[in-house]
Amino acid sequence: MHTIHVHVDETLTNNQLVALRKKLMSIPHITDISMSPNDPNDFLVDFEEAHNTPITVMHELHQQGLHPDIVSC
Repeated sequence: MHTIHVHVDETLTNNQLVALRKKLMSIPHITDISMSPNDPNDFLVDFEEAHNTPITVMHELHQQGLHPDIVSC
Protein backbone atom coordinates (compact mmCIF):
# COMPACT_ATOMS: atom_id res chain seq x y z
CA MET A 1 0.00 0.00 0.00
CA HIS A 2 1.20 3.51 -0.81
CA THR A 3 0.00 6.93 0.34
CA ILE A 4 0.27 10.41 -1.09
CA HIS A 5 -0.42 13.57 0.87
CA VAL A 6 -2.24 16.05 -1.35
CA HIS A 7 -2.67 19.77 -0.74
CA VAL A 8 -5.12 21.89 -2.72
CA ASP A 9 -4.99 25.68 -2.76
CA GLU A 10 -8.76 25.94 -2.51
CA THR A 11 -10.52 25.60 0.85
CA LEU A 12 -13.22 22.99 0.31
CA THR A 13 -16.54 22.81 2.13
CA ASN A 14 -17.66 19.59 3.78
CA ASN A 15 -20.03 18.90 0.86
CA GLN A 16 -17.21 19.46 -1.63
CA LEU A 17 -14.95 17.10 0.33
CA VAL A 18 -17.63 14.39 0.30
CA ALA A 19 -18.18 14.77 -3.45
CA LEU A 20 -14.44 14.82 -4.15
CA ARG A 21 -13.87 11.71 -2.03
CA LYS A 22 -16.59 9.87 -3.94
CA LYS A 23 -15.07 10.90 -7.27
CA LEU A 24 -11.52 9.92 -6.28
CA MET A 25 -12.64 6.58 -4.83
CA SER A 26 -13.90 5.65 -8.31
CA ILE A 27 -10.32 5.73 -9.64
CA PRO A 28 -8.86 2.21 -9.99
CA HIS A 29 -6.32 1.16 -7.34
CA ILE A 30 -7.40 3.77 -4.75
CA THR A 31 -8.27 2.02 -1.51
CA ASP A 32 -9.01 4.88 0.90
CA ILE A 33 -9.04 8.65 1.21
CA SER A 34 -8.68 10.41 4.55
CA MET A 35 -10.20 13.89 4.65
CA SER A 36 -11.08 16.18 7.53
CA PRO A 37 -13.38 19.22 7.59
CA ASN A 38 -10.88 20.66 10.12
CA ASP A 39 -8.16 20.67 7.43
CA PRO A 40 -10.04 21.10 4.13
CA ASN A 41 -6.91 21.81 2.08
CA ASP A 42 -5.09 18.54 2.81
CA PHE A 43 -5.95 14.87 2.48
CA LEU A 44 -4.31 11.47 2.18
CA VAL A 45 -4.88 9.05 -0.69
CA ASP A 46 -4.06 5.37 -0.13
CA PHE A 47 -3.58 3.23 -3.20
CA GLU A 48 -2.39 -0.17 -4.30
CA GLU A 49 0.91 -0.27 -6.11
CA ALA A 50 0.35 1.16 -9.56
CA HIS A 51 2.85 3.43 -11.23
CA ASN A 52 0.33 5.94 -12.58
CA THR A 53 -2.12 6.38 -9.68
CA PRO A 54 -0.61 9.63 -8.31
CA ILE A 55 -0.67 11.13 -11.81
CA THR A 56 -4.27 10.00 -12.26
CA VAL A 57 -5.23 11.62 -8.95
CA MET A 58 -3.58 14.90 -9.96
CA HIS A 59 -5.30 14.82 -13.34
CA GLU A 60 -8.71 14.27 -11.74
CA LEU A 61 -8.15 17.12 -9.27
CA HIS A 62 -7.21 19.43 -12.16
CA GLN A 63 -10.36 18.30 -13.99
CA GLN A 64 -12.35 19.37 -10.90
CA GLY A 65 -10.89 22.89 -11.24
CA LEU A 66 -8.56 22.52 -8.25
CA HIS A 67 -4.90 23.46 -7.91
CA PRO A 68 -3.26 20.44 -6.20
CA ASP A 69 0.27 19.56 -5.14
CA ILE A 70 1.62 16.29 -3.83
CA VAL A 71 3.23 17.21 -0.53
CA SER A 72 4.76 13.80 0.20
CA CYS A 73 4.70 10.19 -0.96
